[in-house]
Amino acid sequence: MQKTILIVEDEDILREIVKDYLLNEGYEVLEAIDGNEALTIFEKYEVHLIILDIMLPGLDGWSVCRRIRKLSNVPIIMLTARADEDDTLLGFELGADDYVTKPYSPPILMARVKRLIDSRYSIKDNQSNEETLASRGIHVHIPSRTVTVDGENLSLTHRV
Repeated sequence: MQKTILIVEDEDILREIVKDYLLNEGYEVLEAIDGNEALTIFEKYEVHLIILDIMLPGLDGWSVCRRIRKLSNVPIIMLTARADEDDTLLGFELGADDYVTKPYSPPILMARVKRLIDSRYSIKDNQSNEETLASRGIHVHIPSRTVTVDGENLSLTHRV
C-alpha cells in the first residue's frame, strides 16, 4: 500500500524540493502551507507521516504537533530553521519523532522518512516475526488476537 505524507511548509521552493524527493521514492504527497490547512487535511485523509515546519503563518507547528498528538501517533518530523537546543527539546516533548534543522540534506531526510515509515507501519512484528497489522497507532497481532492502541493493550471481548 502506498504511504501518504503530509508536508506542512509555507516556503514554496522548500515544499517543492521535499515533494519531488518523496514522489521519486514512491510516496503520495499532500501539501499544506499553514497549520490550519494541515489540520484540515489530516482530518480528511489517512496520513502516514507528517513533515512539519514550526514557523508557519497562523497556527504554528508547535500547536499543530500538539493537536495531532491528541488524535494520533502518526510519525512527525519537524523540519525547521529553529536549531536552538530548547526548540529541539520542545519538539520532542510535544511528540515529534525526529527533528531536522535547515539547511538539510534531502537524501538524509528521505532516509529518516523511510526509517519512520518502516518502523511504524511494518506488517511483521519485529520481535516474533509474526503477522501484525498497523495503522495510526493501532496494532493488531493476528496470531495472538491482541490489539494495542498507542502502545497500550486493549481488552477485547470474545465473539462467538
